[in-house]
Amino acid sequence: MESFRGNQLDSREELHEHHHLKHHSEDHQQLDSRDFAADLLAGLDTNNEQLNRNIDSSSSSSNSNYHTFGPSPSPPPVSALSLESSGDITSLSPLRLTAPSRAARIANTIAPMSSSESGPSNIAAISSAAHKNRKRNLRFAFPAGFRNEDEPFKRFYNIYFLLGALSVLYGSAALSPLSQIAPLVAVLFFAALKDLIEDYARLRSDNEANSKNVTVVRDGIQTEIKAQDLMKGDLILIKKNEKLSIDAIILASSLEDGTCFVETAELDGETNIKRKSAISALTHYNSFEDIIRVNVHIQCEQPNENLLSFEGRAKYIVSAGKARATRRKSFFEPEKHETDAARLADNIVDGPGVVPLNLNNLLLRGCVLRNTDFAWASVIYTGSDTKIIMNMNKPPQKESRLMKWLNWLVMGVFVYNGILLFGSTTLEYFDYKSVYENNKRWYLDGGNTDTMTKNFVSALFSYFGMYTYVIPISLFVMVEMDRYAQGFFMMKDLLMAVVRQPSPSAPPTEEAQMVFMKANNTNLNEDLATIEYIFSDKTGTLTRNEMKLSKWYLDGNTYHDMEDPGSFGRAFLLEKTPAKLKEQMRLFYRVIALCHTVIPSFNDVSQRMVYESQSPDETALVEAIANSKIFLTNRSKSNVTFTVPTPDGRQTQHVVEVLHTLEFDSTRKRMSVIARDTATGQLHLYCKGADNIILQRLDEDENVNSHDMLRNAIQALHDFSVVGLRTLCIAYRELDEDLYAHFRDEYEAAETALVDRDLRMAAACEKVEHGLTLLGCTAIEDRLQDDVPETIDFLLKAGIKLWLLTGDKQETAINIGQSSKLIQDGMQVIKLNSKAVPECGQTLDKIKIDMIANAGNKGFGYCLVIDGDSLGHVFSGKFEQKLVDVGVFCHSVICCRVSPLQKSQVVLMVKTILKKMTLAIGDGANDCPMIMSAHVGVGIMGREGTQAVRCSDFAFAEFRFLKRLLVVHGRWSYMRLASLIFYNFYKNLAFITPQFIFGFYSAWSGEMIYEEFFMTWFNLFYTSVPPLLLGIFEQDVSDEDAEKIPQLYFQCRAGAYWNSTAFLGMLIDSVYHSVVIFYGVYLMFGDEDIGTEGRTIGYWIMTFIFSNVSVAVVFAKLATVTHHWVWISWVMLFLSVVVFVLGAIIIEATGYGSVVGTYAESYSIPIFWLCLPVIVAICIVPSIAVKYARRQFWPSDADVVVEHSKYEPNVKAGPVGTEVEMVALDRQPFRASV
Repeated sequence: MESFRGNQLDSREELHEHHHLKHHSEDHQQLDSRDFAADLLAGLDTNNEQLNRNIDSSSSSSNSNYHTFGPSPSPPPVSALSLESSGDITSLSPLRLTAPSRAARIANTIAPMSSSESGPSNIAAISSAAHKNRKRNLRFAFPAGFRNEDEPFKRFYNIYFLLGALSVLYGSAALSPLSQIAPLVAVLFFAALKDLIEDYARLRSDNEANSKNVTVVRDGIQTEIKAQDLMKGDLILIKKNEKLSIDAIILASSLEDGTCFVETAELDGETNIKRKSAISALTHYNSFEDIIRVNVHIQCEQPNENLLSFEGRAKYIVSAGKARATRRKSFFEPEKHETDAARLADNIVDGPGVVPLNLNNLLLRGCVLRNTDFAWASVIYTGSDTKIIMNMNKPPQKESRLMKWLNWLVMGVFVYNGILLFGSTTLEYFDYKSVYENNKRWYLDGGNTDTMTKNFVSALFSYFGMYTYVIPISLFVMVEMDRYAQGFFMMKDLLMAVVRQPSPSAPPTEEAQMVFMKANNTNLNEDLATIEYIFSDKTGTLTRNEMKLSKWYLDGNTYHDMEDPGSFGRAFLLEKTPAKLKEQMRLFYRVIALCHTVIPSFNDVSQRMVYESQSPDETALVEAIANSKIFLTNRSKSNVTFTVPTPDGRQTQHVVEVLHTLEFDSTRKRMSVIARDTATGQLHLYCKGADNIILQRLDEDENVNSHDMLRNAIQALHDFSVVGLRTLCIAYRELDEDLYAHFRDEYEAAETALVDRDLRMAAACEKVEHGLTLLGCTAIEDRLQDDVPETIDFLLKAGIKLWLLTGDKQETAINIGQSSKLIQDGMQVIKLNSKAVPECGQTLDKIKIDMIANAGNKGFGYCLVIDGDSLGHVFSGKFEQKLVDVGVFCHSVICCRVSPLQKSQVVLMVKTILKKMTLAIGDGANDCPMIMSAHVGVGIMGREGTQAVRCSDFAFAEFRFLKRLLVVHGRWSYMRLASLIFYNFYKNLAFITPQFIFGFYSAWSGEMIYEEFFMTWFNLFYTSVPPLLLGIFEQDVSDEDAEKIPQLYFQCRAGAYWNSTAFLGMLIDSVYHSVVIFYGVYLMFGDEDIGTEGRTIGYWIMTFIFSNVSVAVVFAKLATVTHHWVWISWVMLFLSVVVFVLGAIIIEATGYGSVVGTYAESYSIPIFWLCLPVIVAICIVPSIAVKYARRQFWPSDADVVVEHSKYEPNVKAGPVGTEVEMVALDRQPFRASV
């Protein structure tokens, strides 16, 4: 097997090589074969010192993010450059001395790497295609679980429990080391078990992906190997419907033009097929006999996670036959570069040449080959280097607000713990001091200072170990388990799922699938109940992203394609249509037919053409001209074929050669193609894009674009926008050969550039995308998704403020705001369109003053509309505080014409200045910065890919599900975790505080009031499962009521379940119950002879009675705080009691310590059965009375809804504004939030 060692390109040599390549690219001439071969073979006798200098000097160079596949100007030391030929792709590779030759390999020299990475230890990681998604080897899963990156001892409370366990090693504590260490070990065990289960699932996924068979060419023979054995540089054959497990460059395909079609649903969620292209010069080498004659040297960027860009270049040579390997017989034999170059040059029949590589040449792991019989490709990234695997990194870790509050609660309990510890040790010290000084215990050994100090230290450790039980050790595991269960219920909620049909290009065997929501980050479940600001994208988030052409505009004429399909085509065929208008219409439909990325295919089932594209807008336009009988019939790499109707009913075929495609992106906001008519040879640039971009690039000549025509077009654009239609402008220009040649040279040079490629390509485009002639515009309708207006109306009434962030025109955004109820009846719309920074600040001040003056008007509301330019002025002028001040008074804000960066800036502005809980929702890659900036990010599984889904915390298919996510699952999760946390702290405080009281009656000896095993098992087994179920199933109102009454969400966000009153009530309850438990047992039993044999009960019986009473009281308290009981809650509560009794029996049966016979005797004492219910009643009755009084006299919104449902079970709680709303629901959430 070959091994590869990293080397770094020297920046000066790379610059020289780049200049050399550019020179030959601009001349559009093939490189001289002998010079090219010599250039590849030159400069190879370098030593270690030179290599290290190259590494150091290049580590910060602009070229430091490139891989080289093939020899580099500064190859590794002790390596031989060989020209391999083994009946496959001939490759140039630096080989290690011990490495045998491997055929079917494109050379693979990884550059650059740091010097520390270039050693042999890295070779396996570089070469292996096996993907390991699991975190650790399963054989070592449990040891790793105690030291994994998920941190057991990065958490302070685990260190605290560890110190508590170590405290018993001092030797004088009443607890044994086992009883203290066992709970901590159990918690860490469950954490490791969780990791083990997750890793096992990953292992199965890894094995499935790595064991798939792949066809590769080696030793001149096609053979099948496992995917995990693929190496960078391998030549592979991809078959139809095969899913890739690596990233590869296409060399050729079954189609003559080198085109292949892929489906990328696993990468970006888009079900439509995409066209990819082979290296342009190699497209006709698509047979096995031809492909093995190709020699390729590929240089590309280092592995990265960017799915939307790729840069590289390829040098190629095609031999007349199988090239001969030129290998040195021994390492010490010098290389004969001139001889090797001559031998290679004499064998060349095509090339040498250099071609640029881009995303269009790259096949990514996870894509599926469709509509193409086969494709030849060269592997460039494998395993963890593939882009999809690098994108599996989780978004930035977010911590919920509730957990931050929990940390403060833990600190408060630590203070309580410290008070108990300080009080116990201090009282112990003075008690012993009193004993020794007054000689009250003459029989005790000691009385000196050393003994008293030793006793103080002993008590300190003893009490510290016991009081660690104040913090429920199992709470943090229970919180994680509850979150996981809550997330599971979210993902299985049928009311948040939709059915999706397979794509037209999918095999007939594929069926429709149910798409469920995803909970990517269950740590934020409870934050969903506290959202105050929602930031939403429009297209694909509020709308369906299912585009339909509604209207055309052309030279004063508007064609209503939706109302009258085909009207454009009929007008074109009419004899009375003026010749000038016909020519404009001809150019208009040519722009539509050529300027797109649509892939046509014929559906055998429907017997009609099917159009698929990455852009729904483009598909809508092509389908619209099809309504006018202008059909796109074929698309190859260089030609587009379409048919046009004639007046006699026939179809005339037109073939246009597409020379260059200037792609659309969010910065350019336009797309152009340069095409040559094969019939006339004329050159044209056809362009479509956003109106503000196209209008800036029009020819200013009155004879080309008249003022009247422009005025009418702008009015049409305005008319289309105010009704919510998406507009595009259509334009063109003629090109002469000289201008085109100059553009081509500059553009192709930019394509092969290794530095500032994008900027240079954009600069070249600017030189031809001007002087345009406006032909007309289109208006596309993107309908709102189901229930969007109702959802937004509900969220507004729940006191949540919505900010719409869109790239649409202002008029379109306002129309969408009105139709979606973001702008409601009676709401005043305020527009902010400032042309300068000072003006922007002054306008914001004026708006704020007016809002304050009208703040007392009931029913008065505002919607602020601000454009992207004004938003830029806000950030450049440092007016963020002013904009936020205005936004606070607005129920909704619409930001139009905004960029992805501005979306993120707006979210961060509100998040940092107002300190409010924010949620961002979007469906596209341009929404990812916004989604990751918010406290909670939500992705829509739409038609614009899965980038937004991958970087989100939660994801679902439609916007309307946001309402249920917040008001049902979010509200329930918040209430459940709050109840779980408060109850766990209550039961532990109620459990351990009697131990402190017992110190007054045990001379602060450190003796325990409970039996040791009970102390150990109390949190782990006896009282763990019922609270866990409380955090999973608890609910105060039904999901139907929560979705109909928005005030319930407002109440939750206002702190109904987590507040200082609830905390104080928990603390009072725990202390009160502790006192009742201790003195109830102490006073009822005392020193009376109530034993079965007329004796007083002993210490062990007393500990058992305390244990029974404590368990009974905490379970009774659980019953009072639980609103919603399910059958499993009753079962597990009963089983917990059974486990407690069985534990006692087992301990007694094993003969542990002095407890033998105590359990049976305790249950035989009559007063025990009187004591138990009386103490429970004294503890619980006040809690029940307080709860009843609160519900009767100070009811919450949830209490009102529950009472209404109880007395009128057949009548569901109606929407806000009906008679169902009682006094408690009559409030103004907007006023409260302002």
